[in-house]
Amino acid sequence: MRPERLFLISLAIVLLLAMSQTVLAQPQPNQYYGKDSGEISGYVLGVSGQPVDWAAIYATNDQNKYEAFSGMSGFYALEVPAATYNLTVKVPGYEALVTNATVKSGSTTKMNFSVNTISVAVSGGSSSVINFYLQQNQTPVPEFQPGLSLTLVMSTLVMLLLIRRSAKSRQR
Repeated sequence: MRPERLFLISLAIVLLLAMSQTVLAQPQPNQYYGKDSGEISGYVLGVSGQPVDWAAIYATNDQNKYEAFSGMSGFYALEVPAATYNLTVKVPGYEALVTNATVKSGSTTKMNFSVNTISVAVSGGSSSVINFYLQQNQTPVPEFQPGLSLTLVMSTLVMLLLIRRSAKSRQR
């Protein structure tokens, strides 16, 4: 095998491994798919009716804790054992909501939520108030994926190496 091909294959493997880290960084909801399960589903919407994505919905009772996240349309779905749950909805920048829901086996309990924004006064252009709020609520900022910066740096280096190699081969 020529060294160029070996280099490109190893480079592709490194890139795939770096990108798999980004995929694995996504939050994985805790669901239940066993016997006697039911579903809690609905939409998380803002005050004016716009969908709210990345809302964390927690269903807890004395024995278990389940979680799901709303998608771009604001829709979420939780598969849980039949029981009564305390539902909590948390979204960065919005007030948390808490309510109860009873789930029956084989049925779907519809729960739609309308969340209110939190007004945060930031003085002097500082973002420390917002950072403090996110840290106190242990809220991850879902728009930033830690593995993404590594993937971008590696992709840029690969592109620079390939451009440099092709420029050298043209000079010969």
